[in-house]
Amino acid sequence: MSNSSTMTLGRLASATGLARASLLHYEGLGLLRPMARSAAGYRLYGQSEIERLAKIRRLRSAGLTLKAIRELLANSNDGARPAQILEQRLIEVSTEVERLRAQQKQLATLLASLEFRRGRSATKTSWVAMLRRAGFTEQEMHEWHRSFERDSPREHAAFLRSLGIASAEVAQIRRWSRRDSQRV
Repeated sequence: MSNSSTMTLGRLASATGLARASLLHYEGLGLLRPMARSAAGYRLYGQSEIERLAKIRRLRSAGLTLKAIRELLANSNDGARPAQILEQRLIEVSTEVERLRAQQKQLATLLASLEFRRGRSATKTSWVAMLRRAGFTEQEMHEWHRSFERDSPREHAAFLRSLGIASAEVAQIRRWSRRDSQRV
C-alpha cells in the first residue's frame, strides 16, 4: 500500500485489490470509516483505517462473517468476547473439517466401487498417490480400508484385486482391516 498520509477511496481500493463497493459496504456496516473528507467531498483514509482494513481482511480470511467481525471489533477492548467469537469460529471450522473428511472418505469409497470403477484402470501406486494428494494420512488410509472391509467386504476384495495386487497381499490387507476393525 501507499506510504502517503491519506488515501482516497479509489486509491485504497486499488492498493488493496478490493472493490470500491466492498469498501463502501464495510462503511455501511460500520466496519470502516474514513478519517475525513477532502474539500471536494472525497473520503480520506489514514494509516489507522488502513490497519483496520488489514485486520478486517485477516478476520475475513479466517472465515468470520462481517457480523462477527463487527462485533469483534466493537468489543476489541473486552478480551473475553473477542476470544469467545474466535473460539466459536474455530469449533465451527473443526466441525466442518470433520464433515468434509467424512465426505472425502465416502468419495474414495465411491471411486473404489464397481459402479464407478468400470472402464477405469488404477494401480495400487496410483490409488495411494491419489489418496495422498487428497490429504489422506497413512492412518486415514488404514481407517478407510477398515470401513470399506466392514461395510462391503466383497467389493473391498474386488477393488484390491482390480489394483493388480497379488492375492496374498489382498488377503493380508483384508485380515488387518478386519482385525483392526474388531479393536475399534
